[in-house]
Amino acid sequence: MTVREPIKNFYAGHYDASYHKRYLSPFWTRRYTHRAIHAQFLPYLQAGQQVLDVGCGEAVLSSLAAEQGARMTACDISSPNLRGARRVTAQRYASVTLLQADAEQLPFGDSSFDVVLSSHVLEHLPGVRQGLAELYRVTRNCALIAMPTCLNPAAWMLLGGANYYQLGRRSLLALPLGLARTLKALLTCQEGVDEGYGGAEVPHVWRFPWVVRRLVEETGFHLEQFEAGPLVLPLVGEYWPAWRRLQPSIDRLRSRPLVNNLGFGCLAVCRK
Repeated sequence: MTVREPIKNFYAGHYDASYHKRYLSPFWTRRYTHRAIHAQFLPYLQAGQQVLDVGCGEAVLSSLAAEQGARMTACDISSPNLRGARRVTAQRYASVTLLQADAEQLPFGDSSFDVVLSSHVLEHLPGVRQGLAELYRVTRNCALIAMPTCLNPAAWMLLGGANYYQLGRRSLLALPLGLARTLKALLTCQEGVDEGYGGAEVPHVWRFPWVVRRLVEETGFHLEQFEAGPLVLPLVGEYWPAWRRLQPSIDRLRSRPLVNNLGFGCLAVCRK
């Protein structure tokens, strides 16, 4: 058995419940963060484009793109996620073609889609470079790739073992612990910090932003734009409601040099 098989078997049966857990979260910070991640993709999509969403989960991003006129195909390795995606797309009256597929072996011909989307998926794969190569292969023009990055305080909270949107017993220690793990990865020349996922021994790597840029360029993409994800802080918006009015203005800075390294993840706009 190769190292890939247990990881793929885990994800094939894993249900993420991302629509209710994240997009409709009762916690403002979590809900805002994930809605902002989805919203970053939409300005780069046009009505009538043939678009593939790789690792679609419950197809929330696909539904939003379909609602603004994109011709959406969405795939995921997880059967439970696809069942959830059928419910979500039906609830939102979104026209999305859904199918089961492995992101490292996409069942599409070369240059099949105008745009390919990948939102916080590649970090889960046993082979991130193989996943990127597949995105490059099946797009005719553009790939929009979001991945988690480790230079954000909310990310440090997660890497330290606590939620960034809810106070808990580990909250006080989590941020310095996550920062220490990030500094250790930097000093030992690692790609990033592996958080792990779902209570199982499967990868979920928060990479350094410059590593993400290098990976997409090594695949052959031209990196047209590199943006930070949401510039959120742990707990602040959750317990200080006035901060919520400031957060969208802060996020408008996400394309600025240096600031674009500090998000809760990143968005790479890639051309073939």
